[in-house]
Amino acid sequence: MNDVFKRALPVLQKLTTAGFEAYFVGGSVRDYLLNRTISDVDIATSAFPEEVKTIFSSTFDTGIAHGTVTVRENGECYEVTTFRTEGTYEDFRRPSEVTFIRSLEEDLLRRDFTMNAIAMDEKFQLHDPFSGRISIQNKEIKAVGKAQERFHEDALRMMRAIRFLSQLDFHLEKETEAALQSQIELLQHTSVERITVEWVKMIKGPAVKRAMDLLLKVEMENFLPGLKGKASALKEFASWDWEKRTTENAIWLGLVTTVQPSNVTAFLKAWKLPNKTIQLVGKTYQYALNKKQVWSAEELYHAGVDVFSLVNEINVIQYGENQQETLNRAYQALPIHSKKDLAITGADLLKWSNEQAGPWLKETLEKIERAVILEEIDNEKNQIRRWLGYHEE
Repeated sequence: MNDVFKRALPVLQKLTTAGFEAYFVGGSVRDYLLNRTISDVDIATSAFPEEVKTIFSSTFDTGIAHGTVTVRENGECYEVTTFRTEGTYEDFRRPSEVTFIRSLEEDLLRRDFTMNAIAMDEKFQLHDPFSGRISIQNKEIKAVGKAQERFHEDALRMMRAIRFLSQLDFHLEKETEAALQSQIELLQHTSVERITVEWVKMIKGPAVKRAMDLLLKVEMENFLPGLKGKASALKEFASWDWEKRTTENAIWLGLVTTVQPSNVTAFLKAWKLPNKTIQLVGKTYQYALNKKQVWSAEELYHAGVDVFSLVNEINVIQYGENQQETLNRAYQALPIHSKKDLAITGADLLKWSNEQAGPWLKETLEKIERAVILEEIDNEKNQIRRWLGYHEE
C-alpha cells in the first residue's frame, strides 16, 4: 500500500474507533488505481465537524462551514470533510446550502466524475457505487449521474473534464461530452482564477493536443480570456512539446507568442496572473517573437538571465534546441552585467566636465555602458575618462 495512505491511516482508525465511518476519497484513490504519484489524501467521514474536533487533539477550522476540519496527526495535516449534500447552485459554482449527512453514497453522488467518486476504507477496500473503476479501466471520463446537472452545479467541471483528458490521456464518455458542448456558455460564470489553474494543468498533460482539439470542438476558447477567435493559434500552441520541462512562465510566454495579443500586459492581466509573471513575460515577449537563436552581447546584457533563459525554454519546447549553457557562458563573459558595475558614475562625469546635470548625463552614461559591453574600451576609470576626451588629473 502507498506510504501516503499508510501515514494517514491513523486518522481513519481514530474516526472508526469512535464509531464513525471514514474513507480516503477522490483524486488520491483514483491515482492509486492508476499507479500515479500521490502527494496528499482527502478524507471523508460520517462524523460531523464538531464530532471530528472532539476526536483529535489538534484541529483547525479551515472550512468548517462546508464540513472541512484540518486535523494534525503525527506531525502531518489532513483535511477531514463530513459527508454532505448540497442545495441548488445559484451561481454555477457555490451551493445555496450544505447539509451534513451520514451516507457515503449520497456524498459520492455530488462529485464530478465517476473516477473521482470512489472511496477506500481503513482496510483498503474500495467502495464504488458509480462504477468508477470501470471508467478508469475504459479510460473514460464520465459524469456522476446526469452530466448536465453536474456541469450546471459547477461550470468549472467542464474545464476539469478537458484537463483530466490531457493529464490521464482518457476520453470523454459520449453523454458527458454532449452535455459539455451544450452547456459550454456556463463557463462565463466561473472565476478566472479557477480557470487559470485548470489551464496550466491541462497544458502540462501528456495528451494536451487531444485536449486542445476537444476544447476547440466545443468552442471553449470563446469563454477564456483573450482567446476568442484564436483557434488556429491555439492549435499551433498545443503542437509544441509542453510535457518535457515546462514552467508556468513558459506556458504564458508560449501562449502570447502564438496568440500575439495587441496588448500583452492586458492579456496576461485578464488571466489574473501575478505581477511578477506579467512583467517577466511582457519583457521577454519581443525577444521570443524574434525566435532568438543567436544573441549579441548587447542583447544578452539588456535581456538578463531570466529573459534569455525563458526564451531558451520556449526554443526547447518548440524546436528541441537547448542553448542554455552557451548563453550562460556568454553572459558571464560580459565585462559588466548592470550599470552599477561601471567603473564611473554620474558624479565623476559632473566633476570632469564642470557642467550642470541634464539629459546629456544619462546619454553619456549609456554611451559608456554600450562601449564597455562591446569591449570598445575597458571598464577602467582613467581609460573611460580618456575615451571621453577629458584629461587625467
